[in-house]
Amino acid sequence: MVAAAHLKTLRESLGLTAQWLADQAGVRLRSVQYWESGRSKVPADVCNMLKNIDESLNGSVERAVEHINEVKAETGAYPEEVVLIRYRTDDDLWQFREDMRPLPTTTHAEMLARMRREFAKINVQTQIVYMDANAYLTWLGDRVDDEAARSEWALSL
Repeated sequence: MVAAAHLKTLRESLGLTAQWLADQAGVRLRSVQYWESGRSKVPADVCNMLKNIDESLNGSVERAVEHINEVKAETGAYPEEVVLIRYRTDDDLWQFREDMRPLPTTTHAEMLARMRREFAKINVQTQIVYMDANAYLTWLGDRVDDEAARSEWALSL
């Protein structure tokens, strides 16, 4: 069982609103407020959902650090800077990162913040740029959209 304060802290650290959690859990906002105040027991499936989201973000960060370490192994040095893409809207996020659905852009932003902290530990600077879907799709042309293409576009800014 997760304590009320732990639930609220985890939810907030994931960039999720109480309303988002209520919607995903299929309950009213008042239920989430009761869970977070300690007035009601937090359902196990809700705890598991938040833990899974947290683990997923951590896994994404770990894969990003592994990629940076692979670059170092191949070239002998870390990149001077890594450009990360932030999405302005949930629709843009889900268009380009279907794996993030139904999470909001605030959760994606938390993932970027985690990446920045991990990259800083190995002295890799980061820059975060907004995805401009129209500019990106124009730049992309006939090429296939994937993470590598989005990274190349972000580096070209």
